Amino acid sequence: MENRFGFKDLILCVLLIAIVISIWLGMVQTGRQHDLLLRMQEQIEQQTTAQARLEQTVKQVQSQLAAGVAVQSNVGTATPPATTLTDQGRKAFPRLVQATEIPGFARGDWMIDAFAQAPGSVTPLVSKDIYGRRIQSYVLEALIGRDPVTLEDTPVVAESWEVEDNTEAWQTWLDGRLAEGIERDAALREEGAPSALTITFKLRPGVVFSDGHPLTTEDVAFSWELLNNSAIDAPAERAFYDNVRTWEIIDDLTIRFETREPHFLALSMAGSRPIMPKHFYERFTPDELNKSTGLLMGSGPYRMPTAEGWRPGDPIELVRNERFWGPTPAFNRLVWKVINDDVARMTQFRNGEIDLFAAVPEQYKELLEDPAIVERSSNFDYDTVPAGYSFIAWNQRREGEATIFADKRVRQAMTYLTNRQGICEDIKLGYATPANGPYPPGSLQRNPGLETRNFNLAKGKALLAEAGWEDRDGDGVIENEAGEPFSFTFTYSQGRKETDRIALYLKDNYARAGIQMTPEKLEWAVFVERLDNRNFDAVTLGWGGGAVESDVRQMFHSSQIANAANNFTSYSNTELDTLIDEARITLDTNERMKLWHQVHTILWEDQPYTFMYTSKALRFIDDRIRNIEQITAGLNDRDEWFVPAGMQKWK
Repeated sequence: MENRFGFKDLILCVLLIAIVISIWLGMVQTGRQHDLLLRMQEQIEQQTTAQARLEQTVKQVQSQLAAGVAVQSNVGTATPPATTLTDQGRKAFPRLVQATEIPGFARGDWMIDAFAQAPGSVTPLVSKDIYGRRIQSYVLEALIGRDPVTLEDTPVVAESWEVEDNTEAWQTWLDGRLAEGIERDAALREEGAPSALTITFKLRPGVVFSDGHPLTTEDVAFSWELLNNSAIDAPAERAFYDNVRTWEIIDDLTIRFETREPHFLALSMAGSRPIMPKHFYERFTPDELNKSTGLLMGSGPYRMPTAEGWRPGDPIELVRNERFWGPTPAFNRLVWKVINDDVARMTQFRNGEIDLFAAVPEQYKELLEDPAIVERSSNFDYDTVPAGYSFIAWNQRREGEATIFADKRVRQAMTYLTNRQGICEDIKLGYATPANGPYPPGSLQRNPGLETRNFNLAKGKALLAEAGWEDRDGDGVIENEAGEPFSFTFTYSQGRKETDRIALYLKDNYARAGIQMTPEKLEWAVFVERLDNRNFDAVTLGWGGGAVESDVRQMFHSSQIANAANNFTSYSNTELDTLIDEARITLDTNERMKLWHQVHTILWEDQPYTFMYTSKALRFIDDRIRNIEQITAGLNDRDEWFVPAGMQKWK
């Protein structure tokens, strides 16, 4: 049959062409609409920035007028004036002001860092990992901070404070209650108990949150009320700040705190709590806060793109807070990539995909020998002050029963069998020093008379034999009298191959004494759950340096065992509890150090942890980032860093 092109075929072709043309026109129109939307979004962002600057300027003008300062009017100008730095901002951030005056200083660009693990939450109080808290540190502010050079307390949101010492009257009252047979803790919690210290803070005028809402003492008080709400899942933090008994709003800019006891860290405790905006967080119930992952708003130099709604797996980014009352931060955006593998992180730094790289020693040595990396980056190895330490925690009670680590002879043996010097040399490559307690070298709290236990196989085996652990059947594994082998699980969180190497190193150490160790690597969220439930044999972790002079109550006082607090080994020593309690309330430095030395001695003897090592921080940073300094605390604050205009690359 012959093929013919008929009238119907013509109609179909015409319809088909018409459909194609319609689709093409629709695509063109959609593209134009998309471009229009992009331009509108840019205009909205520009208007938002301008409005933020205008609002800030208005607040500054109002503050200056209230102070009787003559102000030049800008009414009638075509565009809002750029944000100007108030005297309050200059006083609060002198180092940031100095950074803006460095030749070549420019604003713009992004700073891209990497996390080994994704934060589980960035919501204050309920966030349980260092990654979430690092993000919060750019968003939230406190009444006071710490000077990174002098390490002294310095004003931030508070412009001043006064401390009234009532210790003498308080001690007389407490002695009387104790003489009446009242227990110390019960007496301190009596309704009529006098305060030991009274601290009154005066806030700076003109500080606002990132949404423009003024920061007042209402927000400070609300932050404390939320912390002390037992329905909020923050038992460890609540326990640490428990000495702050009451707070009272005097006026919008004045708030007074009272403490249960005198405390050498009383000022820091009262003033260092991050301030959470009441108008934002009061909208959520405790249960909603506990379950949240992304409720973050503050008054700091950066803010979340949206203050609520972030979820694990979403991009981790902060944008410049245009309403910030201090010097405008240099970077437009702070970005953190989640890169679980050490090698992958180093590869991305090599490729210029991240700007900062926290190296393990092996990687640090490797990059130092790479001319291309050395040419385009700066490298730093430094001690941080205050210093932290790594440790192995031996769980003494599990599911209500004593464990093999409940015997201090066993814990002492485990320390002798842990070749910390070998780890510092072979794995840390000399960038770490063995620890012998919670206090780093140079700390006044450290008892200089205590030696560091070195690896000693014979001493370790002798202590184990004394505790009833011997190889009874000649199979190379030690057993107790019941014939049960000495075996345990060594649990750690994923993220660093270095920890994998340490785990295998320790397994070999312990096998030489007839101990069977099984390494167990967990995701961070599961790891934290195990800690909270005390469901582990031994874990390795690290405590960061919280203060130049640290309070070890959180980790080792028996009151911190219950309610998922930080004494997750269930370690208890009555004498230690008494010494810690006494040291905390001793305001005379020399007398307090004598008590800390006794605390150190007991911890050295009992070994609730095997204190592993203090490490140097090892960093490579892209060379286009300028004004990086090594100072007393380590490296200067990232808010002081910037990228010169001609070297900026991220848009």
